[in-house]
Amino acid sequence: MDTFCDFSGQKVRFSKSTVFCSSNICDNHAKDLANVCGSPITKNLGNYLGIPLIHGHAIKNTYNEIFEKSQKRLASWKSISLSLAKRCTLIKAVVSALLVYAMQSIKLSSEICSKLDKRNRDFLWVSSAEKKKIHLVKWETVCLPKRKGGLGIK
Repeated sequence: MDTFCDFSGQKVRFSKSTVFCSSNICDNHAKDLANVCGSPITKNLGNYLGIPLIHGHAIKNTYNEIFEKSQKRLASWKSISLSLAKRCTLIKAVVSALLVYAMQSIKLSSEICSKLDKRNRDFLWVSSAEKKKIHLVKWETVCLPKRKGGLGIK
């Protein structure tokens, strides 16, 4: 570590750092390592650039934050006052960008993808729980590329 610091000119702030140990290491060894470093032990790696860092198996609610973030974006726009073309553009440009960014490093569960698709469909066709509207075109057709007659949303 000292060699790295000497060559890079950077310094490690152990007071701001945390130690994450594998479950294969006994607690006494992990505590000794934390005492040597002067950093606390953590069981959760947290987020990095807005994406949760997984150190075990992903559970059902692991990626709900991504769903909630896209839902907040859609809720901030008034879909009733936007034309179909504007709603389609917002879904493609903003919501899809959030998901593409997340999917560069993780694989989202099919359940989350289904929930996101439903939310996008409802926004596109201005549907809600109180007021259901008829979808003018099948979602599979909407998701096709433009050259194949779709809107290119996916």
